[in-house]
Amino acid sequence: MRVLVTGAAGRVGANMVKRLVTSGADVRAMILPGDPHRPKLDAFPAVDVVEADLGDQRAIDHACRDVTHVVHLAAQLIRGDTPVDRFYDVNALGTLRLLEGVLRSSAKPERFVLASSDGTYRPGRPPEWPLRERSRQEPADHYGTSKLLGEVILRNHAAQFDIPYSIVRFATVVSPEEAGTMFRLSFWRAVLGWQALGRNSHLWPLFDGQPNLVKLFDEQAGHAAPDTAVGLRDPDLQPWTMSLLDVRDAVEGVYRALTEPGAVGHAFNLAERTPSRHDQAATVISEMYGVPKLMVTMPIRHRLELSIDSAIGRIGFWPERDFRGMVRDGLRADADYVCAQSTSGVASIWDRNTGSAAAT
Repeated sequence: MRVLVTGAAGRVGANMVKRLVTSGADVRAMILPGDPHRPKLDAFPAVDVVEADLGDQRAIDHACRDVTHVVHLAAQLIRGDTPVDRFYDVNALGTLRLLEGVLRSSAKPERFVLASSDGTYRPGRPPEWPLRERSRQEPADHYGTSKLLGEVILRNHAAQFDIPYSIVRFATVVSPEEAGTMFRLSFWRAVLGWQALGRNSHLWPLFDGQPNLVKLFDEQAGHAAPDTAVGLRDPDLQPWTMSLLDVRDAVEGVYRALTEPGAVGHAFNLAERTPSRHDQAATVISEMYGVPKLMVTMPIRHRLELSIDSAIGRIGFWPERDFRGMVRDGLRADADYVCAQSTSGVASIWDRNTGSAAAT
């Protein structure tokens, strides 16, 4: 199995390379030219590292030579000052160029796995809960729409040229060393602060018609310290929920989508077994870091929950870590994963609105 991994220096990408190398696969890692995270791959000297931009067909063709399997993780996650056409060019047409590169390769494609996102379900206002693979996909933001277009391009190209494929839709992927930055006062203040971006935020439907969320949050938070453990709840005092995904479980799900016969032709949600409740997650932070806990009441309800029943039934995906496990492992010195090497948990995990990125 000769596997091309795009976005190989990213949070999931570097750990995917590690998983494939451990399994004995022949791996080629595709990264952006000049990617500052390239040193993450130095631990795998047998891996062939190639540089290619998803807008450069010639470089992509070179990266695809002789590969039999593709794990397509690379994507533009963050809008920032990136022109809209470039954003779509990377996530949608970049997938097309990669498929064309695979077809031009001297090897017959045996499996193409596309990493998509819960962002295709409009996470700011999900159409239902839990979200299943058949749930309505009307993202209404640039990131989710471009990822959905990538899915459509893959399905159509696969039908036209007989390419065995599968799609994985990630929940919010967390590297363990990032978990401790979540469910803090500073974390939610930053997230709610995206309301100032208007409809340029992927969470704009959450803020729509609610102009005072930041004010309400600050009134209840008072003068609490930034590291205070914080969860959000609705007017009925029911906690908000969100589906998370440990990066190691994300990698295992992708590996199964790449290798299990039952994966072909299907899309799979990948998430933790049970969505994280804000009250329970805040308790984890409070207990494990010895900080106070605060629940803040919001005027709206928000539940972002993914069902993984299909992944369990078809490919035997069974995630091993919940949020407590992520935080615990993030505090350990003997990491069994490649760190994300991010400087801010808030920015790296959530922010698709400022800066630029090209790896999952």
